Amino acid sequence: MTNKVVKSVVYGIGGFIETEPNNNIVEVIYYTKEELAQVQAEEARKTARAAILDRLGLTADEAAILLG
Repeated sequence: MTNKVVKSVVYGIGGFIETEPNNNIVEVIYYTKEELAQVQAEEARKTARAAILDRLGLTADEAAILLG
């Protein structure tokens, strides 16, 4: 079985309705393998950047000011 990651959920008219079948969900859109790889790479980049800033004792705002 393949694990799928939900990208978005589309509800019918009226949005989420608890009493409707499947809570009024019309469509579930999943990430493709390429999109998921891109999202994971971006998260890894952000985590690495945060670790470097933490080691330097800087906030993201301070780094932005220093780097212009």
